[in-house]
This record gives sequence, structure tokens and C-alpha cells, in this order.
Amino acid sequence: QAKMEKEELSAAAIAAFKYNLGVLASGANVMLPETLLDPVDTLQDFEKLNVKPNSSLLKSTVILKLNGGLGTGMGLDKAKSLLTVTEGNSFLDLIAKQVGSMNKQFKT
Repeated sequence: QAKMEKEELSAAAIAAFKYNLGVLASGANVMLPETLLDPVDTLQDFEKLNVKPNSSLLKSTVILKLNGGLGTGMGLDKAKSLLTVTEGNSFLDLIAKQVGSMNKQFKT
């Protein structure tokens, strides 16, 4: 904790780390088996939704990107999201640029 405080991490970040370390150290099984998941029966077509865009909602929106595993099964020694995919950009670069573009477009 002292090291994190020295690095001026927020109290929330320190608390989250301590909580997750406690869960890990407890040996608790935190994995959700696939057998407990139910498939989605149907989804509405996006084009058929009757929703009016409201860019002010973006100020309270969280973007969560799930990019898969580390790539060790592919023989990689780093996260796949760090691979260069186009014009010198990694997946992480492209994600950051997407968010930056959205922020600029919608002034968020």
C-alpha cells in the first residue's frame, strides 16, 4: 500500500487492488462456468429501434472493450492488443483513437 501511495494512486485504485488481492489470496473460485450462462433468444434489429440519439448521455457512458486472451496460445509473449495491426497502430492505439474521435465529434 505504501508503494501505491508513494506513486500517488487514488484511494479507489488502492482499495480495488486490495480487494482483488484478497479475493485472489482467498482461493475463492470467481470463474463463472459457461453452463450457468443462458443464450440470448432474440435481439431486436438495431435499425428497427425507435430511439432518438442523445449525445449528452456519452458523458456518463463507459466503454468496455473485451479483446480476448494474452495470445500465449498463439506463441506470443505479449498481449494481442499490443500487436501492430495497421499503419503502426496497435489495437490499443485504435481503441484510444476511436474514443478520442467520439469525444471530439460529440464534444464530450
